Amino acid sequence: MVPVSPAAALGEQANDVRPLLVDVVRYRHDRSAEAHQVSESRYGMGFGSQWRDLLDDVQDAMKARGYRTYRLPPAGYKLPVVNDCLVYVWRVPDSVDAISSFASSPTRLNGFAAELLDPTLFEPGFTGEPELTSVNDSPEVDELGRVVRAADDVMPLVLVMIQSTPRQLQSIVWAVAELDKESGDVRLHGQETLWAPQVNVDDAAIYVESFDSGTPNEPKIAPQEQEGTQPDA
Repeated sequence: MVPVSPAAALGEQANDVRPLLVDVVRYRHDRSAEAHQVSESRYGMGFGSQWRDLLDDVQDAMKARGYRTYRLPPAGYKLPVVNDCLVYVWRVPDSVDAISSFASSPTRLNGFAAELLDPTLFEPGFTGEPELTSVNDSPEVDELGRVVRAADDVMPLVLVMIQSTPRQLQSIVWAVAELDKESGDVRLHGQETLWAPQVNVDDAAIYVESFDSGTPNEPKIAPQEQEGTQPDA
């Protein structure tokens, strides 16, 4: 069953992951926006290419906190694993169907089929660093455990979505992503805003009295004589 929200999926660790994600995403946006400004480019492709840095930055920060990682084939992206859930950070493209077509690549599609990991087993990765294997590869998992786990042996995918332009980081939102196997569309559950820019309210704003009460003050207008005219005789 798909968790109803990221908080439900990540459990108590959601309180640790939430501020960490916000800090990492804001740092990467600031660096990318600064590089775009320095380059004086007329195009935003370079700024948009920060998606891979986002994946690496989050993975490094989470790994430093002791979280496990999962290598997602075939591209080999390493995603953090929190409470048996994959965490995928993604800068959302500027298109109407961006969310529903998230699983348009083989690598992202495999994010919805990642098997649960056995924390006691490791195997060498492509770069020689240890990576976790699925629980079904464990010789110590008995047959009853396999049967119980068979219906729920895929890790949920928590999708962290970033809306941004070179001028502004607009929002950081997360949700549990679910793949419709028939249509291939992705649906979101429990969408929640992690961060949004604060609106600065001017404390010295001018007070304007409502028109539905009180008596308006009429302006005083006095007639003035025009130059070059003589008063009537």
